[in-house]
Amino acid sequence: MKRKRWAAALVAAAVVIVSGGGGPVRAAPSTPDDVYAALGIDRVVGDYVVMVDVSGSMNGDRYATVKRSLTAFFAALAPEDQVTLVPFADKAQARTQPAGRAPGQLVAKLPRVADGQHTDIGAAIEKTIDVLQRPGAPALATVVLLTDGQHDPPAGSPYPFTQGYQWNQLARKAEELPQQSVTAYAIPLAGRTGAPLLEKAFPTARVLRPAAIDRLTAALEQPKAEARAVKARSLLAGDLAKGVRVAWPDGAIGAGHSELAVTLTSTTAHVPLTVDRLAVTSTNPALTVRAPATPVSLAPGTSATVPIFVDWDAGPRRTAPLSTVSDTTTLALTGAVGSPWTTTMTGDLRLTFRPELTGATTARDLSAQRGSIWYWIAGGVLLLALLALLRTWRARRLVPALTGTLRVRTPAGTEHHVPLSGRKVRLTAGTSGLPGAGEVSAARPSVGATRADLVIQYSRDGSVAGRTVVTCPPGATVQAGGASFTWEGVPAQRGEQAVAT
Repeated sequence: MKRKRWAAALVAAAVVIVSGGGGPVRAAPSTPDDVYAALGIDRVVGDYVVMVDVSGSMNGDRYATVKRSLTAFFAALAPEDQVTLVPFADKAQARTQPAGRAPGQLVAKLPRVADGQHTDIGAAIEKTIDVLQRPGAPALATVVLLTDGQHDPPAGSPYPFTQGYQWNQLARKAEELPQQSVTAYAIPLAGRTGAPLLEKAFPTARVLRPAAIDRLTAALEQPKAEARAVKARSLLAGDLAKGVRVAWPDGAIGAGHSELAVTLTSTTAHVPLTVDRLAVTSTNPALTVRAPATPVSLAPGTSATVPIFVDWDAGPRRTAPLSTVSDTTTLALTGAVGSPWTTTMTGDLRLTFRPELTGATTARDLSAQRGSIWYWIAGGVLLLALLALLRTWRARRLVPALTGTLRVRTPAGTEHHVPLSGRKVRLTAGTSGLPGAGEVSAARPSVGATRADLVIQYSRDGSVAGRTVVTCPPGATVQAGGASFTWEGVPAQRGEQAVAT
């Protein structure tokens, strides 16, 4: 059963958000019963002390109606509530027990017949104060006095009159009660009674209008309703100064588009909250800021993350590779904090509840790198690539490709033809018939020259130190190391066109 009541209360307390042209739509405000169910006020033990006049004038239909009305009254209490019946006439007695689930058993504690000879209201109030002073008594108490007669104490009563020292003592003892709240009601069951005497001990007691005995059940609804309200107020008291705490993320804001994850946290223990009409402002005109238009619903003690969108125009790019732009701004978040419980809290429970946003303002640093070292790195890489290409081109320009044929006559008189290709040809015994070793390449006399000559290096013993270096123009014959070398296949008069570059 409690699960069903909790579910109903949570549904009523929820904020329903509908995405449509009509804007956000919320559930209707929670009723007092919704709030009471969500608070679980049945788990807050209340103390009920009911003084019942059992003098002879009450006997008959009036007494029977009182019993029926009290049975209905007790049936509406939580099982854990404490109930004390104080029947009084010539004297007052007290019987305390939990309300339980059998209200008829409580009423059965009353005398079967109302036949007292006197009506000692002072003794009944004294016994009530003694009950409220018992160890372990609940902090929230409700006192009810039911009588149809005037104060008529027996001989020897400490309260022979309706005023005096003993009545003052009652007021002092009532003022020193440890309860957090004591609500008192006097219900007269006839035209003129001593019911207002309850105000002597409890100055804030409410004396209801004389109730026709057949309307007593309805009259008892008022103390029952007020007792529930007192329970609710006791639970909600700690939430009245609470609201929504705003937490901004750390770190500086960069250039361009940024999204700040702002956390909204409910600081209430019981009250669900809503935050509507969120907006954000900046003191820096270079920033454009906005908050989402969607309302935020927060259950007690829970958090929700809201994205705040920031756009910062940090200015044009700069030449310096590590150039940084710095600035500051103050961001302020605003919004309307409310609750689906507000109507019940401020109306039915007469509480002052104005939740607010706290921590909504933050000072932030702005930092943006407007130069980029990567541009410089990319430029350096490009420059190195161009230099490499230039070097390759220069090498190819100064060292042309070989073409034609080199005719070699060895010191022994044999001839060999060595094909020339590429940029270097090695001279070995196998390729040229020459003893030792050498190599052939091409070279231009100068950077701007169009003609190319062969550069022949040869050593009969194969050592590098013993090499002879000679230059052979196209069609010419040169001597080196006792061998003869003739460059054939390239016209001598057009040497500049005969060698590929």
